[in-house]
Amino acid sequence: MDVQVGVDSPSKPIDALFVENSGAAKRVTLTLNQFSSFAAVAKHLSLTKASLELRVSQPSITQQLKQLEDHHGTQLYRRLSKGIEITEAGQLFLRKIMPILEQVAMLEGGFKLPAKSDREILRVGGTDNASAELLPSLLAGFRHVHPTAELEMRTRTSDHLERMVSSSVLDLAVTVREARSADLACEPLRREKIAMFVPSNHRLAHKSRLQLSDVFAEPLIIRGGKGGSGVFDKAMQRIRDRELDLKIAMYCDGPTEIKAAVRKNMGVGMVYEDAIKSEVASGELKILKVPGIELEGESSIIYSKKRKLSSLALEFLELLRSARTSQIAKSRSNSSKRSTASLFNVGAHSNSSSRSTAY
Repeated sequence: MDVQVGVDSPSKPIDALFVENSGAAKRVTLTLNQFSSFAAVAKHLSLTKASLELRVSQPSITQQLKQLEDHHGTQLYRRLSKGIEITEAGQLFLRKIMPILEQVAMLEGGFKLPAKSDREILRVGGTDNASAELLPSLLAGFRHVHPTAELEMRTRTSDHLERMVSSSVLDLAVTVREARSADLACEPLRREKIAMFVPSNHRLAHKSRLQLSDVFAEPLIIRGGKGGSGVFDKAMQRIRDRELDLKIAMYCDGPTEIKAAVRKNMGVGMVYEDAIKSEVASGELKILKVPGIELEGESSIIYSKKRKLSSLALEFLELLRSARTSQIAKSRSNSSKRSTASLFNVGAHSNSSSRSTAY
């Protein structure tokens, strides 16, 4: 059965699509404006900030979201006293539409002539761990030096980030693996600690001296899936190699879902440490310190070999390199204090034959 997607008549909005199926045209009420509105609200968790980003009124965004919910017959978000909460159905919908919006952005970047402007733009991206602390921290300092520059940050998987850098949607990005494309330059950035964590009221959070058996007696909630070859899958295999039994309660798409499951007391979560720093600082979550095990991955900086970086991008690249130098110095100062704990380094640069999948 042939299915074709086309543009409706010129009198209708240009982003409204219809589906031709067996010769009959069926109107599809979903539009790119609706997708963009929902993605902006999910990004900021605020109607006000979403309207500022898209430069449209809040009532317009609310109407777009209502049309989406009416179409799907389910609630995609909730209004809270302090902002917006995306529902489980909304999270699923967001994951479905992001590849579509990314493809549109790539088309614009590849075919639209750049507008003449004196304003400098820096577009960077990162996986969840880099976007949790490293990139926002560096961009905040960068803003003070370049107050008039336009800054953009995107959070995606390593796969998506590579495509966005290759297609000029991003200037550079931080991933958790080496670049797979020969057209991309790749530099090791830093070691990324993987933390095991529980709610602060969990019984393990108050145990004075934890053993490996204490933690692995609990169900684990990790990123990835069975049969994968990602960073967390490799970490699990290294642990199994030590003849330790593991109970995987659930595989999740990312740290947001893992943290939600841990809050529901489904088990011990495993994420990159940066992804839970704010919750640990507030006392909501507790990192489990287990003698005899330390899990790490390694992050990378990627940028195009074929395209010259702008002056802003080059300056930000140096900031990232400085972050790497700072961590190396810190690691050396702590090396003499580190115990003889087993180190499971599962990053890409430590073993080129075991590159990880997208995080």
